[in-house]
Amino acid sequence: DYYDFLDLGDQRIGIALADIAGKGVAAALLMAVVQASLRIVAAEKGLSLPELAARMNGLLHRSTNSNSYATFFYAQLDERSRQLRYVNAGHNPPYLVRPLDGEPHPDAGPEIRELSIGGTVIGLFPQMSYEEATVDLRSGDVLVAFTDGVTEALNAAEEEFGEERLKDLLRGIVHLPAPEISTRISEGLRGWIK
Repeated sequence: DYYDFLDLGDQRIGIALADIAGKGVAAALLMAVVQASLRIVAAEKGLSLPELAARMNGLLHRSTNSNSYATFFYAQLDERSRQLRYVNAGHNPPYLVRPLDGEPHPDAGPEIRELSIGGTVIGLFPQMSYEEATVDLRSGDVLVAFTDGVTEALNAAEEEFGEERLKDLLRGIVHLPAPEISTRISEGLRGWIK
């Protein structure tokens, strides 16, 4: 698994998350290719997020064998406009957890939006096209990005932690500060896999 934050200047931050297919040395080398490629491609001026994902796909496809690939999520946060633009290339959709406005029904919890717009994994096919989406962020919004290591964590009965369990957990902790949210997710997973 790979995550990264890039200072893009002008109050913009790049957020990257990838899950490399396979294990061991081959996967570690693929991760290094993803990291280096992203650093090079993200530095190009005027590149749209679909173009960035397509460029990453091409670089990865040329650099690896035919069955190597990675899921990839990349977002750019503009702190001034409070906009999050993203492209999701086959990765587990991160969650945008948004507290409800007004007087919600007592049983209703925060809204959880999956950030799934994009396309297929990077590196598997020589030429792919991607889409991007934009989210206008509000005060209190929480972005939760994760890999399948969270949702596929198994308990003693071989049951996966799953997306619904993660969403239920988030509904109860979204009001907490970010470090505490992270701690609670980790504790929930540790309790699950015992």
